[in-house]
Formats: sequence, structure tokens, C-alpha cells
Amino acid sequence: MRLVTRVLATFTLASTLVAGCAGGSAGSAGAQPGSVASGAATPAGATPPGPIRHVVLVTIDGLVPDAYLHPDIHGLQISTLRRLARDGTFSDGARSVFPSVTYPAHTSMATGVWPARHGIYTNRAYDPGETNQDGWRWYTEDLRAPPLWRLAEEAHYRVALIHWPVTVGARVTYLVPEFWRAKNDEDRKLLRALATPGLLESVGRQHPRFWSQFTPGELKDEPLVDVGSDLLRGPAPPHLMMIHLAEVDGAQHRHGLWSRPALDAIENADVQLARLLEAIAAAGIAVQTALVVASDHGFAEVSQLLRPGVLLREQGLVRLDQQDRIADWRAAVNTSGGSAYVYLKDPADAEAAAAVRRSFGERAARPDGGLARVLEADQIRALGGDPGAFLALEAQPGWSLGGGYAGDLVAPPPYAATHGYDPARPEMRASLLVLAPGVPRGAIRDARLIDIAPTIANWLGLSLGDVDGRRLW
Repeated sequence: MRLVTRVLATFTLASTLVAGCAGGSAGSAGAQPGSVASGAATPAGATPPGPIRHVVLVTIDGLVPDAYLHPDIHGLQISTLRRLARDGTFSDGARSVFPSVTYPAHTSMATGVWPARHGIYTNRAYDPGETNQDGWRWYTEDLRAPPLWRLAEEAHYRVALIHWPVTVGARVTYLVPEFWRAKNDEDRKLLRALATPGLLESVGRQHPRFWSQFTPGELKDEPLVDVGSDLLRGPAPPHLMMIHLAEVDGAQHRHGLWSRPALDAIENADVQLARLLEAIAAAGIAVQTALVVASDHGFAEVSQLLRPGVLLREQGLVRLDQQDRIADWRAAVNTSGGSAYVYLKDPADAEAAAAVRRSFGERAARPDGGLARVLEADQIRALGGDPGAFLALEAQPGWSLGGGYAGDLVAPPPYAATHGYDPARPEMRASLLVLAPGVPRGAIRDARLIDIAPTIANWLGLSLGDVDGRRLW
């Protein structure tokens, strides 16, 4: 890791030389699509004003702050994250969003507003009749607030989006959206059709292991960083790169927080960060580059699962057919691990509303009921959640909320740990580390994920307009 050490030293020197110069001018932002079939970039028509002209935002899905705050306690070998915390600035826990899950959180990082304003309220799409085959909120056209990449497009900056949520259809220089359907080899064809023409083929020719690790829905971190590092080393590095690494999240779900597979995934993410730093150094842009490493949420161990949809079925508010598919409904749920939204088919259905409140209220009153609390619409709005939801449910510690309306009300969970709870819970705190010119070393106080977009926009001379977040410096 000698090269990584030199890169971090360069970042630190740049921070010293241009301290206090990180403020940028306001302007518009965005990028134009370009073909990279040959592996070369299409030059953009503008350059950020500086001193920061390149921003690389990397999310390590589910990384908890304790990984870099106390790595020795867990026996973690993470030289890159250690050096980022030592030589840059870091948070001991940034506030996520409600629910604290991937798609709402990533979209808040990209827009600077709470889910209530950007419209990506959950991972899974709103689908009360369960006819969308477990579709997620993949499409950028569903955004109700302008994301950083759209502003950068309008400013004619080069932008790379790599496995970033809610980017199918984004018009940027380099695009590899997060999208899947069957989670098999056929999805590779699908993603090649959605990505920038020729980009994946070009990267695959340079990295022999690329395609063996590239299955949408189960993508490994290494091939995603193959894409990112190749673009950074290219003749025209992106001015804004946003890349989402998801292996840590998957390992912690399946095996638990601090399990050996989870530790291995964190250490591998650390290696991938080192590769990106090496690419930045090789491109000769270290003194102009801000590196932001964040996670979208924390994690909590679980041992029991409650299916709130079963309660609705037992109340006669959901009717299933002989194949246990929804035939009709008056109330429905959309679960997010530690929480769930409850919807009424007819908001004026007072009888259904009373039955829903009574059923979930009784469950929340039980010490062993699995529900910590039932949130009314005004409480949901105060958390920045879905304004169209009738109620929200939050699970008790050790419990998660599962989907479906058939089967047992209480069951063993299909995973060892999860998230999605109120972001005020300490275990839901997200990670945040920054290494950038003009940003002093030390701790970031009271950081929130919604503060990331305004900070990046300021660096790049973009104007987000009226947002919920604030610049961190």
C-alpha cells in the first residue's frame, strides 16, 4: 500500500495548501452522454471552478462507524479507512433517513432533501396488489428533486454513476445503473443494454475476473471498482463519480454484524478504496480531488420477525385467493426491515382506519408484540417520510418486519441483521469520512446524509436551490 500512502499524503498536503478555499460559486450543473465503446471519454464542455475539480463519492452499504472508530476491537485490517480517519475528517455517526434503508438514503445523499421531498420513500416500489414482481424504485424519472448528476449534466461536467440507486435512465457521461430482475446471466445482457454503450465491454477486456463477478442484484465490489478506476485513469476523468459498493451490506444481513464474512467484506471494501486512490494518483488529480466515503445506514442484530400483513389479513382487510395472492385489499403494508408503511386503499374508509389502528396499537402495547411504536401521519412527516402513508410501524429491538400476507404472524427472520429503523437509534448511524483540499482534519459534528449533496455542490460550483441539508464546511 505504499502508493496509497503517497496518495493520502498528497491529499493531506493539498488540504494544508488550500485550507479555507473550498467555497465555490453558485451555478447550474449536469453532464452529457458520451460513447465509450473504445474506452475513451467524450470530453465535457466545462470544468468546475476549483480548487476542487473532481469529487469521488463512494458508499459502502451498511458500514457502521465503529468499523473505523474502533477497528482493533474487531480485528479489522483496514489500512485505507484508518488513514482516511487519521488524515481527513470523519463522523462518529451521521444521521440517516426514515426508513434507514438504501434507496431513500442514497437519494437523500444525492439531492440534499428528505424522502418526503425526493419521492423515493422505500426500496421496494409502492405495489399494494403485489403485481410488480418485487420491483424496486430503480428509475431516475421517479425523482421529485434534482440530483447532483442532473445538475452536473446541465453544467456539462463529466459524470460517472456506478451501481448508484435510482439511476436507470440517467443521462450522464458514464452510466452503470443498479438494476436487476432475474439475478442470473440474462441480467448481464439487460445491464449492458442500460449502461453507457461499450463501457462494460471495454472494462471487461481489461480485467479477466470482471464478468465472473458481475451478476446484477449480486454484484461484487471489485468489478464496480474496475469500472471506476479505469474511468479515473482515462484521458478525461469524471468531475463527479458516485459509486455504490454493496458487499458489506449483504454479508451483514446474511451472517450478522462483526461475523467473519462481514469482516472480510469490510476489509475487501478497504482494498477497493485503495484501488480508487491509486487511480486518482495515477491520473495526477489528487490535489484537485475530494474523496467522500459514506454509508447509508447502520445495522442491528435480529432474532424474530413479525409480518404485519398477516394482522391485516386476520382483520379481514386483505383477501387472498387460493394461491395466496392478493385478491382485494382495504389496507396494505410496505415493509423495510425495521419499519413498515401502512396504506389505506380508500383514505376515507373510516372503518378500515379504525381497525388498522386498533390491531397495530394492541400489538405495540404488548412487551413481546414485536412493535415498538405506531407512528401517525404527522409523526411520519416530522421524520421526512412518505406523506402518503396512513401509519408507520417500527419494530422492537431484536425484531424485524417482514412482507407478505400469508403464513405465520411470527417467524424466524431470513437474515441475521437488518436496518430500516428510526435513524435516531444509535445503531442506525451511518459512516462518513472526507479527505479534500480545504477540509481540516478532525471530527465532523452533527452530520446528516442530507448534508452531503450541498457540500459537493458547493465544491463543484453547482446550485441545488432550496434543500433540507447544509454545507458541512
